[in-house]
Amino acid sequence: MAKDQHGSIVTRGFLLLVTAGITPQTVASDRHYVGTAHANDSHDVLYKEEHFVFDDHGERTRLVLYRCPSGEPFARKWVHDVAGAEAPNFDLIDARSGYREGVLGKPGARMVYTQADAHASVHVEPLPDRPNEVIDAGFDTYVRQHWDVLRANQQAPVAFVVPSRLGYVDLRLTDADAGTANGEPVRHFRLSMNAWYGFAAPSIDLTYGTTDQRLLRFDGISNIRNAAGKNQRVIIDFPRAAEMAAPSATDIQKAASLPLVTHCAA
Repeated sequence: MAKDQHGSIVTRGFLLLVTAGITPQTVASDRHYVGTAHANDSHDVLYKEEHFVFDDHGERTRLVLYRCPSGEPFARKWVHDVAGAEAPNFDLIDARSGYREGVLGKPGARMVYTQADAHASVHVEPLPDRPNEVIDAGFDTYVRQHWDVLRANQQAPVAFVVPSRLGYVDLRLTDADAGTANGEPVRHFRLSMNAWYGFAAPSIDLTYGTTDQRLLRFDGISNIRNAAGKNQRVIIDFPRAAEMAAPSATDIQKAASLPLVTHCAA
């Protein structure tokens, strides 16, 4: 059911978070890097994602600009670690269609929401707390938290929030194997359905560098939709060569205010 009143609350609430005034504080772990998303069945570049990771008044914050292959930004995502790094709040808006999704609120009083396009109503549902809850980019923290446990070939349960379903999907995180990539040792992890029919559902494969537990490749379903409005399977590479100097306050303010284009040039 469309819930316009709650949708208004969602919009006002997240605008307060985003526009309250960003005053980034530089810390040693601040990051600025770029990932390139390719079609799963070809080498065509679908989009690029530019990540700015910084502290805002002691709250870990991530700003992601999604860019057309030609460079123009078409979508923006804010991620705020208000409830732990593995289950942050976030808000994603794609200007090409007006699609929006996210999670808002404090633990015990959170909402998950989605909006199909700029003309649709916002759909909102309460999001009850769950053990092993993971939201959006929080999977990266969850992998590192279970790094040593998974060395023993154990599984870690994941209650992953899927905004389009206005709720959770039960997954399991497993340690697939170890190997090398581009001359460095890596570990491969897999997120898959935690059910007997999981063999028929798409999995997410993750490749991490073993020396610093840094994500190098994501192979799975993206929350950036294709021209038909469908989620698409992509391979996103995060090469070390695309790691830049920690972002300045000016860098972040510029990324936060860049206008989004409504379509990518062919």
